[in-house]
Amino acid sequence: MSIQDQLPKSRITLTYRTTINGEQETVNLPLRLLMLGDFSLGSSEDRKVDLEARKLRSVNGKNLDELMKDMKMSVAFQVPNRINPDVEADLNVELPIDRMKSFHPDEIVNHVPKLKALRLLKKLLLEMQSSIDNQKALRSMVYELFSNKDALKAVLAELKDYESLRLPGKPALSSDATPAAATQPATVSEPATVKA
Repeated sequence: MSIQDQLPKSRITLTYRTTINGEQETVNLPLRLLMLGDFSLGSSEDRKVDLEARKLRSVNGKNLDELMKDMKMSVAFQVPNRINPDVEADLNVELPIDRMKSFHPDEIVNHVPKLKALRLLKKLLLEMQSSIDNQKALRSMVYELFSNKDALKAVLAELKDYESLRLPGKPALSSDATPAAATQPATVSEPATVKA
C-alpha cells in the first residue's frame, strides 16, 4: 500500500475512539472551519444580500479563481500621477479582482488607460527601433535626414498635422535642432494621446 493511500485528504484530521454497538472503533474526522467575514473590503456582490441568504463557499487550492470571479470584487484607489503630474496630481484606478492573475502588473496596466497607452507607445517605439537597426537603407536615410537641415525642415512641416500625437515633453523640434538634441529625453508635461 502506498503512502498516498494512508494520508488523509485534509491536512488536519481529528481522530477519536468511540464505542459503536458495544465495540471500540477509531473515527477520523477532517477538520472543517467556517470563517465568517467580508474579505472583499465591501466590494463583493454578496454584501448586498442579507446574511441569512448568503451562500457558503468551499475554498480549496483549485477553485480560488472561480471563487474570486463569483464574488465580483473590485478595488478602487488613487495613486500619485507619475505620468503627467502637471495635469492632475492623482490617478483614479479601479481594478476588478476576478482571479489571482488580477494582481499581475500586466493586468493592472490593462485597466489603467494611461498606462495602457504608454505600453502601446513603448511597443511602437521598440518596433521602430528594431526596423532602424535591421534595415541599413532606412538607418542611412534617417542619418541623412538629420544631417540635411533643409530636408529636416520639410519633414517637420509635414508633421505639423500630427502635432496632437506627439510624445509628451518639450515642444516639437525646431528647424535648427541637431541630431544630438533630438535624442535627449523629454520631460513629461502633457498627456500622450495614443488610442489602443
